[in-house]
Amino acid sequence: MPEERRPSIDERIQALTMNLELLLKQGEEQGRRMDTLHEEVVTHEREMQRFRRALRAALDAYLGNGDGGEEQ
Repeated sequence: MPEERRPSIDERIQALTMNLELLLKQGEEQGRRMDTLHEEVVTHEREMQRFRRALRAALDAYLGNGDGGEEQ
């Protein structure tokens, strides 16, 4: 059987460099996606807080409690 040709040091370095460049690109893309997700989470949390305040105000008005929602 013929012996398998082993890659030269230059070929290995080139392959490692290409792999590193691809990993860096993927890391940058993931970072951008994380930034987008963070913005969406912050926006969602603000909307939920606004909803909770509106719901609390509506319940207070409906129940007629002027004491901050505490039962009498």
